Amino acid sequence: MLWFKNLMVYRLSRDVSLRAEEMEKQLAAYTFSPCGSQDMAKTGWVPPMGSQSDALTHASSTGQIIVCARKEEKILPTPVVKQALEAKIFKLEAEQGRKLKKTEKDSLKDEVLHSLLPRAFSRFSQTMMWIDTVNGLIMVDCASAKKAEDTLALLRKSLGSLPVVPLALETPIELTLTEWVRSGSAAQGFQIPG
Repeated sequence: MLWFKNLMVYRLSRDVSLRAEEMEKQLAAYTFSPCGSQDMAKTGWVPPMGSQSDALTHASSTGQIIVCARKEEKILPTPVVKQALEAKIFKLEAEQGRKLKKTEKDSLKDEVLHSLLPRAFSRFSQTMMWIDTVNGLIMVDCASAKKAEDTLALLRKSLGSLPVVPLALETPIELTLTEWVRSGSAAQGFQIPG
């Protein structure tokens, strides 16, 4: 069973036909592949049901679709890059008997990054997305708007277009909850403890 820990909810701003069969083909063009030796990061689609299925979409008969994006990022700690760069700068300045210019240092930094990248560790993350085609909602399982937007950007790229806007409430939830506490009464189905 899939559980979402966090939800960023978006509403489709116009009618878009989202069908699992069509999406399967569109997502297949952007399946996840691991980073190459010189890639800093890569993102793509993986089966949402893991090893239980090879399908990139998991759909129900009620118009619900689940997809999953995976991201691999290479980790290059700043102190490691800085130390390698300083050693290279020191060596070149000693050999040439002069201080290096900023452009030369920037060029060296790129060289250092390219030399360290193949040995860098990778960090993997997955983001689940629940698409409710009946109500025109897309729920992204993440806590940050940036991560949600990155995942939506991948879906938009895969589908060609995805007109969505963040779901907004008429009254912000924090004001509603504050009023419940202040008045001592909550909406039906909720209780405010003693």
